[in-house]
Amino acid sequence: MRHLFLIVVCCGVAFGMTAQSFGIRAGLNYTKFSGPLESGVNEKYSLSNGFHFGVNYAYKIADIFSIKGEALYTQIGSSYNYDGDSYYKVPIGNAFVYEKGKSTIEMKVSNAYISIPVTFQWQASKKLEFYAGGYASFLIGPRGNGTVYFEKDTVSLYFKQSLIHNYSKDQAGGIATNTAGSSVYVDGKVVTLARDAGAYYNYLANEKDGNLYNSFDAGLTFGANYYINKGFYVGFKYNYGLLDVTNNKMDRIRKTYDEANNKSLLASDFDRNVGFEVSFGFRF
Repeated sequence: MRHLFLIVVCCGVAFGMTAQSFGIRAGLNYTKFSGPLESGVNEKYSLSNGFHFGVNYAYKIADIFSIKGEALYTQIGSSYNYDGDSYYKVPIGNAFVYEKGKSTIEMKVSNAYISIPVTFQWQASKKLEFYAGGYASFLIGPRGNGTVYFEKDTVSLYFKQSLIHNYSKDQAGGIATNTAGSSVYVDGKVVTLARDAGAYYNYLANEKDGNLYNSFDAGLTFGANYYINKGFYVGFKYNYGLLDVTNNKMDRIRKTYDEANNKSLLASDFDRNVGFEVSFGFRF
């Protein structure tokens, strides 16, 4: 009986080892925001690159089917361009003066997430594997860098300003560095702007209602892996976000503002993350 018990235990351990696997994966992301664009101006989102890496665990539930869970660090964002009619909030004391003109904005947003995808996998052959499922992601490092050029036709008002944004830490009216930027003549006064504006430089404290990007995202994912040998593979995955990544209490229209009340207008757009990953992985 003791011998029979040992045989059963050994068989159970051997089956458990063959039914499960561990792995690592790393590669590049190509993502963008997908959402409504303002009419009458040149505004667009385009693909931006980032990277991802992490670990995974898979459990085989049948000969050709398994369930896989992953824990990934991933950079997801978008390149953003705007060119057309706009306005700029010039800070004067404890208030802002709204100046109408034209803006050209070039921006790259790179939001770092901890992402947890869970997928159902189908082993189509010894070389090829397909999968589909969903993911949940938690925002840990939202950042953006770019430049804004503003020009007002009726007077000599033109300046360039760097945008260095940390969307989770920047405060209302905050600057990225203490370096002085352009000096402009507005409302009878000479105002020196910050050379490097924080994410909420043009906000009063009572105008800031949370951060621009939401802390949680979720969506659908599907893709395929091609195994070069038993353990090493190259993979392709497409992700489609189901949630709005922007906080509608902070997402402003760029083209115009409420001139009667001197305040910005909310966009209330639904902006989702979309994009694909190319990665290399190893299964143990």
